[in-house]
Amino acid sequence: MLSQITEKLRAFAHRQLEGDNHGKHPVVVHARNFVSIVNELLGAPIRAPETAEAAHAPGSNGHANGVAAATIPTPLAVRQAPVVLYFDGKDHRTRVKVEELLRGRDIAFQVLDVTDDEAERSWVTTAAKTTEFPIVVIAGTPVGGLAELTQLDLSGDLVRRVFAPN
Repeated sequence: MLSQITEKLRAFAHRQLEGDNHGKHPVVVHARNFVSIVNELLGAPIRAPETAEAAHAPGSNGHANGVAAATIPTPLAVRQAPVVLYFDGKDHRTRVKVEELLRGRDIAFQVLDVTDDEAERSWVTTAAKTTEFPIVVIAGTPVGGLAELTQLDLSGDLVRRVFAPN
């Protein structure tokens, strides 16, 4: 009995958190955002009603509290191709712009300073067919500098090259 009441309270609180913020007072919107963050940090004790998988567990009658449980879609697993930003220690402004673009798309990357590594520097400039740094390499394929990366981003190819469903 107590567990049913707890589940109903969790479901009610979840509906209140997930409700529409349009037209709400800014204090209410900020409070909801804060509670949502705290909920995530605590492992989501405020959550939607039982999922279909839990409702069909052994010993369950297939319904949560007499109502058929909703199926919550599971997101596809996404992997990221390795992204390396080769840098020669000179053009810091362009490097910062490239980093901002990558971070803006939630792309994890590694910065590799090739100032003192002639072999790596030679490989990346030959493969990219340019001597201008920084140079971005996605999954072992050089894509170029800031201009080329921006064009890939605008066309949507950047995200497609970096992220692929499993």
